[in-house]
Amino acid sequence: MDEPHTRRYRQTICRLIVLQKLLSYCSKNPTLYRTKPPRGRIKAMPTVLLIICLSILGVAFGWTPPASVSNRQTHHMHKLLFSSSSQQPTSRIKAMQLCSSKQRSNQPTTITIETNKQTVEQLPIIQDINQQISKLNNYVQKNTNNSSISSSQQEEQPIVILKSILHSYTVFCTTEPYPTSQIKFKVSALIDTAFRLVTNEAFSAPYSLSWINLGMETLSLQLHSNQYSYNDRQFVKLQRPYDQIPKGTYIKALRALTSVEITSIKSTRSILSISKPTTFVEGSANNEERREWINPSNAAFRILQRLVTNKGVRTFRKKKKLSSSSDGQHSHKWVEPKIQPLDERDFNMVLHSYATSSTQTYTSSNSHTAIPTTTSIKNDLHSSHRVMALQERTPHAPPLSPTSYSILIKAYGLLKDYKNVQMSIQSAKFHNVVVDIILVNTILDAYVNCDRLDKALDVFDSITTDDERREEDEKGGYWLLLTPNSRTYNTILKGMANECDIRSAMKLSKTIQGNKLWDDITTNTLVKAAVSAEEFDLAESILTNHTSSTVKVREGERDHPNVEAYTELLDGYAKSNQLENALQVMSTMEKRNVKPNVYTYTCMVGALARNNKVRQGRKMLVYAAETLPGSEKDDTLAPTYNAFISGLLSDKNAESNGAMQSSHASNIVEVLAVLQEMQELNIQPNVVTVALVVDGLGKCTPPRCKEARELVQHLEFTTTKARRRQSTNNGYSNNQVSSEIDKAKGISLSNSKIATALISAYGREFDIDAAMEAFKRILVPDVVAFNALLDACCRCDEIQLAFVLFKKHASLDSEDDIPQRTSRVEDDKLPIPIIKPDVVTFTTLISALLQLKSRAATKRAVSLYNKMKQKWWISPDTILIDTILTNMISGGPIGFEDEDIKFSLEVLRDGAHLEWDVGQYEKRRKAVRGILVGCSSEVWKRDEFAYGLVSEQQPEDVLFTKKGWNRIDSGFRLWGSYEDIMNQNEQLGDRDSSVDSFLASKGWNDIDSGFRLV
Repeated sequence: MDEPHTRRYRQTICRLIVLQKLLSYCSKNPTLYRTKPPRGRIKAMPTVLLIICLSILGVAFGWTPPASVSNRQTHHMHKLLFSSSSQQPTSRIKAMQLCSSKQRSNQPTTITIETNKQTVEQLPIIQDINQQISKLNNYVQKNTNNSSISSSQQEEQPIVILKSILHSYTVFCTTEPYPTSQIKFKVSALIDTAFRLVTNEAFSAPYSLSWINLGMETLSLQLHSNQYSYNDRQFVKLQRPYDQIPKGTYIKALRALTSVEITSIKSTRSILSISKPTTFVEGSANNEERREWINPSNAAFRILQRLVTNKGVRTFRKKKKLSSSSDGQHSHKWVEPKIQPLDERDFNMVLHSYATSSTQTYTSSNSHTAIPTTTSIKNDLHSSHRVMALQERTPHAPPLSPTSYSILIKAYGLLKDYKNVQMSIQSAKFHNVVVDIILVNTILDAYVNCDRLDKALDVFDSITTDDERREEDEKGGYWLLLTPNSRTYNTILKGMANECDIRSAMKLSKTIQGNKLWDDITTNTLVKAAVSAEEFDLAESILTNHTSSTVKVREGERDHPNVEAYTELLDGYAKSNQLENALQVMSTMEKRNVKPNVYTYTCMVGALARNNKVRQGRKMLVYAAETLPGSEKDDTLAPTYNAFISGLLSDKNAESNGAMQSSHASNIVEVLAVLQEMQELNIQPNVVTVALVVDGLGKCTPPRCKEARELVQHLEFTTTKARRRQSTNNGYSNNQVSSEIDKAKGISLSNSKIATALISAYGREFDIDAAMEAFKRILVPDVVAFNALLDACCRCDEIQLAFVLFKKHASLDSEDDIPQRTSRVEDDKLPIPIIKPDVVTFTTLISALLQLKSRAATKRAVSLYNKMKQKWWISPDTILIDTILTNMISGGPIGFEDEDIKFSLEVLRDGAHLEWDVGQYEKRRKAVRGILVGCSSEVWKRDEFAYGLVSEQQPEDVLFTKKGWNRIDSGFRLWGSYEDIMNQNEQLGDRDSSVDSFLASKGWNDIDSGFRLV
């Protein structure tokens, strides 16, 4: 047939289908013929009759109504026929609706049932979307191996292409004649293909921050498309279920966000959220989407919440057939599918992400522009408990397992939080979690990290002792009888090494060797225990007998498995001033084919520098740069140079050379030469390198502060290009503040470490104004920089200014609410950084007060010491104890009044709980006892601690014992000794008596005697 006849034939078929349905419906619904139709159907008869007449006329005479009229009547008829019934339209009615909706005002219908698929693919929007998908394919193939998104043209960016596709879909859906649901469904499916193309590449390994942010923005665009706009036109949401995300895509995003590459990024606001964006207007007609930035762990937790609640997760509804009604008709309803069970690995990935980030140092801020500093990690651990609570309370989630508690206990163990380790173990017992050997090993390691080897040994004995040998209270307990593996024994060895218990470690090693569980970690741990106990010969014997041969080294490993043990032995010799033996260890490593790594070279170079072996140290640096691989040399050799610089500038090196200042000046020259050598070898100095050099320049006489500042500015300029290039490659950074954040992270005057070194240098130069300016440059100052500023104030005799700054910046709640600086604005508009002080802060202030040698300053120092303990809950350290006791013993402002004696005794009592070197605390007790015996105050007699201190028996002097002068009845009598008087009074049975036996024999103590004691 020709085209006109074919078109008319198709129209006739459609009208016959409608007529057949109408007649079938009228026969089954006699209410249409009632004289008094029910309410709601009064207007039904005229409409039905009109459609029947139009259909008959079309069939008989080939007359076609206008497209607009036909569309309206067909849509109204379809709504009328199925408004009172729960049945869904059949395929024929759908085909009729599809045909009628695709008619244009001036174009006849070309869609039929047989050629439906072919015609949809020929739609202009389909062709446009296919072209955009081709662009996405080209972009993905071009950037597959790139770690960051290339800075291509704006129209070639994936997110711009996706927005262009949604814009075309929006125009297609809002332009008359409107497409049907079936067509929108097919178009939405094709658009979903474009979205999946981007997300599959963004969440695939190797992971990078820029790609993951692109994937997160793509998810947000698909979920909340009606919240985005393009060319000032708001998008239309895709047809359900393509406005949701497949579960597999969520799982891939979860793995990417919890990967090591992403969680190791030290920034709290680095990931785009998939929540709804908000728009704002800033004096312009165009609205921009405001993005929410969160950390990777929180982003993963939000995805996990969606998986739990099934919100935004793509599902297909199913039609369920209900029981037949009284008139014989079957009704149907759409039923949402059941939520699929979740995998335990999904929860553990998020839990591990929080636990890993909790052991790192982050900055808590309200902006994603925060930079890393040392702050509390309790928020991350609190979020870890949220993950476990979510798993526990979700019905379709797996129960808590030993793996979950292993992750949590390991995090608390690394933080040395013994209290929460115990609470986690009690929680596992409460939830009846069956222990396995992995959980036991984690608990043992946590106890060892918390310095509780006794608790670790108790658990070890519980799992290795059967019920016959257990005590009655342990039978049937929580700990099951398990078989220890090599990790179990090595963890116990690690605890023994930390306590320098080499005897117990060697005894346990025999058991390990008997059970054939000896491995390379056992060798390394035993060597560490021997070195800690300074048993160097035993350590060399262990290495001689248990060094792995080169054949046993696993393929792909960069280092020898025992290089750690040799490095430990070398470092032990170096710290014990046995430099020759340390060099001998290097020779032994070469003979046994144990290749040194960067840590070995770092220890050796640092030892040479501390012993002023500059020439040998420089040779070792050159040798390390030549032998290490290129990538390792460029990335990790900077710490080796830092160790050399630190050794040259150490106080020990200067003291060993006698002429301290001349030696320091010559070492500064060597340090500057080494710094130039690093740049020639393409080894970029890091922040630690620059901070060490600045601190060394500040210790010169006079301090070379100007030269230090110029050095920092020069290195900042040389590293600016690399920093800008990295910022350009990352397409998802805040351009408004990225420059400032990069400066704070890299070498600049606003870096916290470098600024702290500059503040200390200005303090030695007595330039308090320059020190204040350097402190203000720090974006987020920490307590170390704050202590350096206070010390500079005290050096410049600005103690009052130091207390003003302390009152201004110190706060108890600095961990919970820190008003950070988010942008560089005028000083009067900057929020005040709140810093929590530490014991060094109070030591600086108390020492400055005591050096004033006045009663008023002493009373203020005593008050500040009490506030430190009672208000701030900060315990003193050995340096603060020595500072106060030195001022007392040396005749400083602390005198011999009652209040002074009480304060001195309190300080000495606090020092009893600290860790001192052998004999150091006893020396301080002896010095304080000598002061108390010679003072006139009797406060110590009413203090139990002081009374016991004075009453201690002094060891007899060798010379006095030889001459017999320590005896009471000797020719040389000791008068006024409190110990002698107290011993005599106890023998006489009268503690308060002061009668001398010699005077009593002469009768001189009697009141009536001729010799009277006035």
